Amino acid sequence: MTTKLSFRTMLASLVLSSGLWGVAAAQAQSLPPLPKAVKDAGTLRIGVRCDAPPFGQSAADGKPVGIEIDIAKQLGVYALGSADKAELTCVTTDARIPSLTGRKIDLLVATLGRTPPREQVIDYSTIYYWGSSNVAVLKDSPVQSLAELKGKSILIVKGGNQINWLRANIPDVQFVQLNTASDSLQALFQGRADAYVTDGTTMALLLGNYPNLRVLKGEVDLGFNGVGIRKGEAEMKAFVDAALARMKEEGLLSKAVKAHVADANLQAQMIRSFETPPPSN
Repeated sequence: MTTKLSFRTMLASLVLSSGLWGVAAAQAQSLPPLPKAVKDAGTLRIGVRCDAPPFGQSAADGKPVGIEIDIAKQLGVYALGSADKAELTCVTTDARIPSLTGRKIDLLVATLGRTPPREQVIDYSTIYYWGSSNVAVLKDSPVQSLAELKGKSILIVKGGNQINWLRANIPDVQFVQLNTASDSLQALFQGRADAYVTDGTTMALLLGNYPNLRVLKGEVDLGFNGVGIRKGEAEMKAFVDAALARMKEEGLLSKAVKAHVADANLQAQMIRSFETPPPSN
């Protein structure tokens, strides 16, 4: 029986634990100013994922590591001169936006896909990553295509933005929403649903380690990740947009991928998604 522990251990083994690239050499003198409240506080509070490797996960010592963790820490470098000035808080998928709007954090760097409903509640930075999702079934499942999921059940992490696409494209699909990717994968192996949807990066990591999984052909829900910012905080948005542009110019996004992704094919796929424009449709 696959357990949550073995799932997390597997993912951890596929990403590299090193790779903090937040050196203080690149200061923020040419970037737009921070909001005064953040500057006065001396800390930039950022919500991150700790259950979504290689973007973010909890290391053996309990500290978050991953590509987006490096991005968040570099924001601390640009903002206040040190990665330690980025105060990181682990947030679950469904708690991300409430944590931001409730002012528990200042920003979200947390695999946050841009969707119209979310854009009514929060603002986004410029997009720093694009990708799609995939649906997996057990290898012996009779389901052979996305269309054959009509009327069937799909596991999805609570707050996952694939729901709208699946509802619009697969009639009568049902959802089983769980708190984490680990819970969802375990539930699939237990037969509690017919399929499991997750982002393409996570799916690529799973396939090489779970031979009893099979991915259905076809991409689901082309998505665009940005930093989540509270509505009306134009000063913060200007700073974050400029900081992301600098990270790309300095090659730090690619460096973060190389630091946390061991598989060469996945590494190339992710660098493409960080460094090149998304498909037009």
